[in-house]
Amino acid sequence: MTTTSNEIEYRIANGNDETDILAVLEEVSTEIPLNLDGAERQEKIRIEIRQCQQTKKSWVAVDTDGKVVGFALARPDAHEGKAAIYLPYVGVSAASRRSGIFSTLVEKLKANGQPLIANVLHDNQSGMVDNLGKNGFTKVDWNAKQQTFLWSPVVK
Repeated sequence: MTTTSNEIEYRIANGNDETDILAVLEEVSTEIPLNLDGAERQEKIRIEIRQCQQTKKSWVAVDTDGKVVGFALARPDAHEGKAAIYLPYVGVSAASRRSGIFSTLVEKLKANGQPLIANVLHDNQSGMVDNLGKNGFTKVDWNAKQQTFLWSPVVK
C-alpha cells in the first residue's frame, strides 16, 4: 500500500529502508535520547529495525528523491490481554518536520484498528508527548524512567 501527500510518499517499510531509517534515528537520537555509539549498539538497533520491518506494520515517509524522511517502527504486542501494536521508535528528520508526517504515519498505524502503545522516556526532548497527545494517545502508565501512552480505536 502506498499513498502520497505533498510530494511525500507513505508506504510499508521494507528491507531496503534499514539504512535510511537508521540515518533518521541517528539524527533524532539525542532528542529521544538513544545512545547509538559503538558497533554493538548499532547492531542492536539494526536488529530492532529489521524485526519491525518483517511484521509489515512499520511505515516510512519517503521524499521525491526516494529518501526516508520519517518512520514509524511497529510490531505486534498485547495490551490488557488483547492484540495491540507497539511503537518502539517514531522519527521525522529535522528538515521534514511540521509538515504532518508524524500524524500521517500515526494515521496509517491506526488504520489497523488495533490499540497502539508507545513509551516515552522522561528526558525525551523531541516533543513526542505533545505529538502523541495531539494524535489521540492518552497516558496510561508511568514510572521513574518513562511514560506509557495508548491509543485505542473507538468501538462501535
